[in-house]
Formats: sequence, structure tokens, C-alpha cells
Amino acid sequence: SADGNFEVTYKSNCVLYSSSEVNWIPPAIYHSSCSIDVKYFPFDQQKCQMKFGSWTHKGTSLKYSFDKDRDKLDLVDYLKSGSWDIIDCPGKIVPFTDETTGDQKEQIIFEFVLRRKTLFYTVNLIIPCVLISFVTSCVFALPAHGGQKITLCISVLFALVVFLLLVSKILPPSLTIPLIAKYLLFTFLMNVIAIFATVVIINRNWITPSTQEMPYWVRVVFLRELPKYLLMARPDYQRRWRGPTNPEHNIIQRIPDTQHIGVASSDDDDEVFELSAGHSPRPQRNRQDDRQGQHTVGGAMGMSERSRDQGELGPGVKPFEMTPELRNTLESVKFIYQHLKQEQEYVLV
Repeated sequence: SADGNFEVTYKSNCVLYSSSEVNWIPPAIYHSSCSIDVKYFPFDQQKCQMKFGSWTHKGTSLKYSFDKDRDKLDLVDYLKSGSWDIIDCPGKIVPFTDETTGDQKEQIIFEFVLRRKTLFYTVNLIIPCVLISFVTSCVFALPAHGGQKITLCISVLFALVVFLLLVSKILPPSLTIPLIAKYLLFTFLMNVIAIFATVVIINRNWITPSTQEMPYWVRVVFLRELPKYLLMARPDYQRRWRGPTNPEHNIIQRIPDTQHIGVASSDDDDEVFELSAGHSPRPQRNRQDDRQGQHTVGGAMGMSERSRDQGELGPGVKPFEMTPELRNTLESVKFIYQHLKQEQEYVLV
């Protein structure tokens, strides 16, 4: 025995038959080891051999034969294991040559075919790993502005790390890598790629036309070509950004001419609000060398034009002079309205 401490538990009696046969069954426990292949863990099947022979008898002084030609082990008294099932255990008598003495000897080899029980590993390992991989793909279904995409990706990543550690503790050291470990590693890499893709998606989601200009190839691929294959209706962006054609939709239906309307400005303030070059209203200091120009903008209007404006403004409304401050204020209000409206349309799209 490979155990090294072979001792029978008790001395049993020998049964002597009339044919000069002696039946002696020593109740002993044999220990053996074998190499296994865990490539298809937990659906693997292993083969282990146990060899029985004599170390003292030489040559043909000891012959082996099976009782009643039964070349298999009797599993009647076998106690079932919680991890393995014995599928088959055939035996055979094999002659061999002793390398040390050169004598011809015989030995009995029993081959045990073992199959691992898969229910425990299927419920506790296989199904959770498959579900976690599906959760990784569901990350892309979450809205980008929600903020839970990165959190879910990292949670799935931690779960995969836990399962990798669990598999490494269950499996014995082997020369082959099991397929489930490769699957977990592949899912781990896919989750890392999903994290990088999510970062890019969130970054692109919070980019607006006012912060960054869309590349030309993105506009061509995603706005012109891809909707054709996805059967999606493209919005008429030219009509959207052209502005409303009906004057009733404008917050300022009519901005009078500065030559027809004017208001006297205050002498205390010499700053005027204008539209900057970046298309955003901002205070810009403009020193007026001629203050009288602020009082007399449109002062050269004729009497016929005054009567026409009186009719347009309505009865009882007198025309008044408008200074550059008031004109720039109205332009700024109009700009803010159009900007907010375009931003709202962008969010809806």
C-alpha cells in the first residue's frame, strides 16, 4: 500500500475450502493518489488506478486470477460519496518485468471511473456566473444621466472577483485551466471593457453643442447613415434651428426701429449692455463721447413717420425714444429666450 502504515484492523478467520482454496479477507483501508484533469470542471470524469502485487515473491511463484471470472469490484458494500459517483471499476491482470531483478511478475490493476456530482456546483457556481454576465449586458440599458451605470459595473466586477477566488479554492492544482475559469476571466475582461465604454457614454451624454462641436464623421455615421438601417425617422434639424416663422411664437413680436422710438437715458450710467462676439449677452463698457447722442437717437424723425407709428402702436400710445441700453436689453432678452428654447429642443431630442 502507498500508505506506508498498512495494518489490518483485526485478525479475521480464514475460510478453507475442499478444493484447497483459502479465503482470507483482511479489513484494511488502502490509500492511493492519481492525477486528474479539471478542464471540464464541474462536469469532469476522472480515471484512477490501484495496483496490487507482491514485493517478495519472484517469477512465477505467485499467480493471480479472478474469482468466478468476475473482473469487476463488487460495490454492494460501497458507501456513496457526497462528491463523486463510481461509474465503473474494471480489473485486469497485467504481466510486467521487474526493472531491478529482471524477473517476470504479475499485478492486478483496478481502474476506477469517477464522475463528479454537479448539482451543488451548478446551483452555487454556474447559474450565478451566467446571471452576472447578463447583468453586465444590462448596464447599457440604463439611462446615461442616471448615474448608476458605473456603480452597477463595479458591483458586477467585485462579484466576478469573488467567484474567481471561489473557483481557485475549490479546484486542486492542475496543469490545465478549467473552462469555467476561462469563462469568468472572459466575463471579467468584458466587464472592464463595459466600464470604459460606460465612461465614454456618460462623457458624451453630458456634452452639449455649447461645450463641444460634434465631429463630422459622427454626424455622418450616426445622424445620416445609421438611421436608415435602424428604420428611424430623422428630425428636420434645418427647420428646427431655423427658428419659428410665425411671429406669434416670438416673445418679442416686433422690435421697433431705434429711429422711431427712444427713451432718455440716465446721466449716472455710462455702461451699455451689448451682445458679445460669443453670442451671449454680457456687459461691455462703452464710453459715450457724445452723451447727447443717447438723448436724441431717432430725433430726426419726420412728422409723417410719427403719425404712422402712432397708428401702429395703437390709440392713446405715444411713441417714445429708445436708448442703446434699452435696445441692447431687448436683444438680450430675445437671445436668452431663443437659447433656452433651443436647449429645451435639444434635451427633448
